[in-house]
Amino acid sequence: MDATGLWFSKLESNFSADYGQFRWTEEQRTWDWDNLTTADLVSTKDGMKRLVLRRKGEIRTRYGRPDLPEKEGSDASLRYMLGININDGLEDIKCDYYTARVYDHHKNRWNLIGPKKRFSFQIDDNAWLWQWADEGCELLGVAGNKKIKEIHDYLKNNINNLDYTNLFNLDVDANHKCGPVIYQPAVDGMKNFIREIHCSTEPVTEGKKEIEVTLVFNNEELRKHRILNKIYEYVRLTKYGRLRDIESFHIIADSDDDKANGLRFSGIYSGNNNLEEDTIHGDLGEDLPPHRVKYYANDYKHPIIFINTSNHAMAEHDTNPDLWKWEYVPWVENRPFVSGEERRKVIEDRYKNLAKTFTAKLLKLLR
Repeated sequence: MDATGLWFSKLESNFSADYGQFRWTEEQRTWDWDNLTTADLVSTKDGMKRLVLRRKGEIRTRYGRPDLPEKEGSDASLRYMLGININDGLEDIKCDYYTARVYDHHKNRWNLIGPKKRFSFQIDDNAWLWQWADEGCELLGVAGNKKIKEIHDYLKNNINNLDYTNLFNLDVDANHKCGPVIYQPAVDGMKNFIREIHCSTEPVTEGKKEIEVTLVFNNEELRKHRILNKIYEYVRLTKYGRLRDIESFHIIADSDDDKANGLRFSGIYSGNNNLEEDTIHGDLGEDLPPHRVKYYANDYKHPIIFINTSNHAMAEHDTNPDLWKWEYVPWVENRPFVSGEERRKVIEDRYKNLAKTFTAKLLKLLR
């Protein structure tokens, strides 16, 4: 459901990402997020009710879309997603004074907004949906303040009438080719964001086909062992001939209808490890059975994949449920990354050539 104009606040443990190292702390604080776009109710397999929130950010990308001709860059949207448990019995909408605290990434500082009047209601023990009461607390029904009531009514009327599904609507145009939707913790994506997503279909075997999905990350910044970052970058350059981190997994799909039903994460399966870990390489053995797809986006052709650790090990499930995720949808137009069909071998060779060119120019300057 449309949630434009609403805010989301949550009291939770603070995390530290100083000097690249991610860790949860014992300190608690209330986080405030604006620019919500949608709020949708879902039911999990164990009967829990979840509220899936989405928000957006606008950026000007110069390097994320080299396929576009503009020299100064192009406008693109960042898509964010967060799921949160929600109580069956919602509280009524209340009016109070509030001061929001929002981080400005462009100026690298916190901004305070308020104190101002707002309408809010609690959605679990430590989370709230709200909007500024621009027309005053006594005027909840006027046009400018209707959104908070629409969302409250939607949740209250539907929370006890949900059927379980593992199919989630992303509110984007349909796409009929099998391919993934990727989620990455936003705090990791600040330096380790995805630059390219490639889906290359391999030949059909026994009624099945596999899609090789290759992700090119801007970097692979170690967090738990951050002291080894520079050494690790040197090893990557000398061993693999590239600076970018490149990872691949396979989607197994039916050849007749492109429905995905299996996933292979050879050497990059995260298991239950989260963002604090940076040396995870699960599923190293040969001929391991594929993992079942747990969640789908829009239809059964688009399995959802979660990047869970700092070294970009991934899985079909989320191990960082309390963190906002960047949502990478390869077929939307205003995306800040390249979406293609190149094989991993081609991508590896391309980045090796770039590394060689960079090294040659550097040596020339040092002479």
